[in-house]
This record gives sequence, structure tokens and C-alpha cells, in this order.
Amino acid sequence: MSQRVSTDVPAGAAPGSRSWAVDVSAYASGDAKLIQAETAGCAPTVVPGESYDVSVDYTSTTDRNALTVFAHTARGWQYLTDLKTLPTSSEWTTATARIEKIPEGVDRISFGVSLAGNGQLRTTNYSLRPVEQEPPPVAGAPELVGRWDVLETELPIRAIHTTLLHDGRLLLIAGSGNDGNLFAAGTFRAVVWDPVTNDFTEIPVPYDMFCAGHVTLPDGKVLLAGGTAAFPEEDQGPNTFKGSDQSYYFDPADDSFHRTADMTGAHWYPSLTKLGNGDVWAAGGLDEKAEGTVLTELFDTSTMSWLPQNAVPQTWSFWGTYPHMFLLDDGTMFYTGAHTFGNGLPGTGASLYDWTTARIWDVPGLREKDLRDQAGSVFIGPAQDQRIMIVGGGNTDGNIPATNLVDIIDLNEPTPAYEPGPTLPGPGKAYVNLVNLPDRTVLAANGAQYNRTGDVFSAALYDPEANSWSSIDPDPVGRNYHSSSILLPDGRVAVFGSNPADNSFDFRISVYSPPYLFQGERPQLTRAPERAGYGDVVELGVSGEVVSASLMAPMSATHQTDTNARLVDLPIAGEGAARTAQIPDNPNLLPPGPYMLTVLDADGVPSEAKWVWIS
Repeated sequence: MSQRVSTDVPAGAAPGSRSWAVDVSAYASGDAKLIQAETAGCAPTVVPGESYDVSVDYTSTTDRNALTVFAHTARGWQYLTDLKTLPTSSEWTTATARIEKIPEGVDRISFGVSLAGNGQLRTTNYSLRPVEQEPPPVAGAPELVGRWDVLETELPIRAIHTTLLHDGRLLLIAGSGNDGNLFAAGTFRAVVWDPVTNDFTEIPVPYDMFCAGHVTLPDGKVLLAGGTAAFPEEDQGPNTFKGSDQSYYFDPADDSFHRTADMTGAHWYPSLTKLGNGDVWAAGGLDEKAEGTVLTELFDTSTMSWLPQNAVPQTWSFWGTYPHMFLLDDGTMFYTGAHTFGNGLPGTGASLYDWTTARIWDVPGLREKDLRDQAGSVFIGPAQDQRIMIVGGGNTDGNIPATNLVDIIDLNEPTPAYEPGPTLPGPGKAYVNLVNLPDRTVLAANGAQYNRTGDVFSAALYDPEANSWSSIDPDPVGRNYHSSSILLPDGRVAVFGSNPADNSFDFRISVYSPPYLFQGERPQLTRAPERAGYGDVVELGVSGEVVSASLMAPMSATHQTDTNARLVDLPIAGEGAARTAQIPDNPNLLPPGPYMLTVLDADGVPSEAKWVWIS
């Protein structure tokens, strides 16, 4: 048998990113296959027990064709099945079939069309989609799984950026809201929402803060940096937005934005991480030319201005868009490997980074580094443990099924490396919203299997002590791109937004009440200091069988990114209603600013929070 394989797009091919052709003559036995490469990131990830619909566009001059599937297990690749035979077709025809329930042990598949005879076969437009799932039935009583509520009140804007303010209200920013018409009209919006009164206050917005970075400053103001200077021009593709260098802060005292000096360079999708001295590190995103910027920036909170380029240690490395960069207790940083858009960084995909010397070290162990686009990253347990978890993720550019892999790293180890964690229940998904809860568990909710489509109705709680997930009822609203979740001071979680592929937006607000809100009387903080310094021992008044206390940073989230979220344990002493708690003396563990103080009883039920300023 002789054959010729061509990677050229055949004339008259159906539209596809790649098309292939094979000619077979002098056929004797066997077959020629046009299937995906068996490399990670090309052959799609699948979930055992789940069903998938596959399709391929093809033409063939013979009827000796089959829709063929190979499967990958720990032993390697092997033939799985022929789903169906395909007839001769001189015109482009879509062949479809369903893979019913992926076998146990299979983590990836490769599929396509095989030709077992003389003739010409052409293929393009390979597609794999999970069979749409219905929301699972109620998993149990509220005291076991919590409860979801969808509020009657809806958002007045496209909430792309969400920040909890120190007065309990939330700053919600749309800017142009990913709407090119609003950008062209100069219509930029933000509101402040009070979850207690359910009132919205309109806030004038001076420029397009869509896809800016943001962080809560030591004085409780919210720093905004970068954003959108220009939408893509026609035929340039979806990710050619041009970055802005503008910078403002929002002051909750007057509900207004105030301008600071511009950033040194432009950034669209930058990450902002607060340092132990209260200053802010910033990097990543696209510049004024819609190219990846390699510029690192520092915001000096004492002067409320950005430092010049030569005053900031530079790596001249592109960190990606919205890189997940966490401050560690020794003052260095950890890039988890999570980001927005496309493949991970070269090398292992995760790294330790000393911003003071501009040195970077690869960290091993991250699985499927090119499927961590819009994954979730979070400290697990008290931040003193220095353990970080990365959950799920996909690949916007490749649009292959997202992963449900979970990897965990202990950064207290002498040579830290990611280790496999318990797999997230259900299908893989990107756009995972992770939230630290005051009982030290982590909520993982929302997400989708593909680029802005294929919503996955699942949610789970992670227990760091047991290192396990417990499935709970899902958010009734499907949420993917531009969704976010914020912990409220009363212990509930507010969930906003979804901006699917048709560029619509979901204005409904979901609120999750965790199981601890249904487990009887909650402990109370009857007295707490308004301010505390590093190393201080503070007096607390409590009710209930209190066993621990913690400080939680107010969340400021966008695009599944909040690099400043953390729960910090406070050692407590005393008995009865009078207790003392000690503030850590390490500002890298607890950067200055407002925090929510809660106490936890012996049953794992937290109090409502009181605000404490750490300085």
C-alpha cells in the first residue's frame, strides 16, 4: 500500500483551522488514519463515565471509511472502537456519533476517520462536545450542602470586576463591559451594591476600566490600573485589545474614582499583588500595541504613584494575561500556572519569583500546564501553611475540553513541587470560581467545558484537613466567562455574571449560603479592636464554644483571579467570653489593610465578621 498525506487545506474545504488529505493506492491491508496527534493539549481530555458527541467533516471517494477512536490510559494509547462506518461522499459531509460513557482509566482520546482501501479521504472541523448535563438533583439538606438562592433583583450593569469594600458594600465595574458599541460611545459604568439594603449606587467612570487590574490598598481604597485603550479592529481576532496606562483609585468615603499618575506602560489584563509593605506589584497583560508586555511595575502607596521603570527590578519576562501571582511569607512570589487565554508559560508552567532580584525558578509537577487557562488558584487552609491549590482550567485558543485536575503545592517544603490532589467532582471545567470560606473550606463553583460555552452545573466544597471534595448543589445559573464570586461578611457568597460566546450577559445574582449557616446558633464576636499592629495581642469578646479565630482579606476578583485572597490564623487564648488573639508579626503573611475577623466554634460554625485594620 502506498499513501500520500497532505496538510494543505483542500480546495472547497469546509471552514476549519486545519484540514488534511490522504491518498491510498495499491491497498493490501490495514488502514490510514486522519486522527489528532496523541500529544497532551491536542488529543482532548475526557472524564470516565461521561458521554461525548464527536463530529468530523469529510469527503471520500470510497465507502471503506470508519469513525475511529483511540483511548489513552496509564498503559499508553490503544484502539478503543469504530463508532460507525461512513459512506462515499463527494461533497463535504459531517459525520457524527456518540461515545457512550468513557471507560474507567481513560483520560484522553484521539478520534478521526480511518481509510481501509484505495481512494482519497479529506477531513476538517474535528469537534468533541460533552453530552449536555441537567443540573443534578438536590444532594441533601441545607445543613449538609448549603443552599443557593437567585435574587429577584438583577444587576444594572455587566459586572466584570468585583471588590468587597470595608463597609460591606461591593464595587462592581463594567467599564465598557466587553461591548464595542459602548466603548465607541464612551459609555463606561460602575455601581456600588449594598447586599443588605439591595440598593445600587451609580458611580461615574472616567475611562474604560474593562479588563483592568485591581487591589484593596492599606487605607481601604481600591486601586485600578490598566484597562482598555482600544477594541480589536475588524478581522484582527478576539484578543487584540490594546492596553491602557491609566490608573485611578476608588474611595468608599465619597464613592468616586480619583486619578493617580499613569502606569509606566500600558496593561490590558494585568495582575496586581499587594506586598508586605503595602505597595503593589503589577505585571502581565497586553500593551498599547496589543502585544504581551514584559514590563514589571510597582505602586508606591506612600506617594500614591507608580515608580519609574528604572526603579523596579525587571525580569523582562512575559507573565501572560492575569497571571495568578501570590505573595509568600518570605516576601517572594509564586506563579501558580493559572492565567487567561491559551497555553501556559514555557518550562514547567509554574515558578517561584523573587521580585526584589528579578530571579525566577521553575517549579515542577503541574499537570496539563496548557489546560490552565481560567483555572482557579487559592491558598488552602490558613495562609501560614503556605499551601496553594490550582483547580481545573481549559484552553481558549484550542477550545478543547477543560480539565478537572487539581494540583497542590506545599511552599514550606525545601524544594516545593506540585503533587496531584483529589480530582474535582464532575466534568472538567474552566472559569472555576474558588472562594475561601471562614470555616477553612474552599467553595468551587460554576464553569464551562469550552470557550464561553458548555456550562457545567456542578459545585463542591474542599476540606483541607481531609484533602477531599464533597459535591453540593450547583448554582442554578450557568456561569462561565466574566463570572466572579465574593465572600460577604455574613459568611454567604455572592456570585455574579456570565458572558457566553454570543456576547450576551447574565444579570442574575446568585447567593450561596454554606452549610454552617444551617447548623444551629452561630458564635458571636461581641468585642473586637478596630485596629491592630503586627505582633499585637488583642482582646476579644465572644459567645459560644469558640476554638479559633482568623482574619480574611476582602476579595477583589475578576476572570477567576484574586491573588490577594487569604485566610490567616490567629492563635487565641482564654476561656469563656473573654479571649485574646495574637496578630502575626509577618506583614508578608498579612499585608496591611482591612480584614474580616471571625471566630469559629467547635462544630466548625463561624461568626459573622467584624472589620479590623492591620497596620
